[in-house]
Amino acid sequence: MRRSFRVGVSGLLAVGSLFAASPAFATKVCGVDFQKAVTDTIEGKAAQSKIDGMYSTRKGELERMQSELEKAIQDYQGRSMILAPEARAQEEQKLGLQQQTFERTYQQYQQEMQQTYGSLLGDLDEKMKAVASTIGKEQTCTVVLDRAVVVFAGSDFVDVTQLLVDRYNQMHPAGK
Repeated sequence: MRRSFRVGVSGLLAVGSLFAASPAFATKVCGVDFQKAVTDTIEGKAAQSKIDGMYSTRKGELERMQSELEKAIQDYQGRSMILAPEARAQEEQKLGLQQQTFERTYQQYQQEMQQTYGSLLGDLDEKMKAVASTIGKEQTCTVVLDRAVVVFAGSDFVDVTQLLVDRYNQMHPAGK
């Protein structure tokens, strides 16, 4: 003989509140600002310093190109009213090509910098996740989230970013 077990809504709420109040079902949400953690590690700072050094000359080149373009535009604007239509069209085409060259060069340098940064930091992401996982277990976190994807965090949200940076630097001194 089967018995049916029926619990009303109030019964479910009472059972749910018992589980929620039980320490065995407690949750602890931890978060890490991975972008900040990467840039704050010794390895991240060394990579950024190396990139800054490598691309300082390119930055100077971009600034020079931009300055020349701005000067050419101002020069054209000052003379455009006295130029014949054909000459004006040639000047505009020349400025357009100069603008395209500047933009292509800028994009190329940005891409090179990102590739260099990626190659310098290579496996940092995986090492960082492993350390974050260890910290999550030590801190009894139910989950460790990247702060970049968290829309709202209440006062019980535990930020372990600095702990991650410190631990990472201990485990991987000078990027080793």
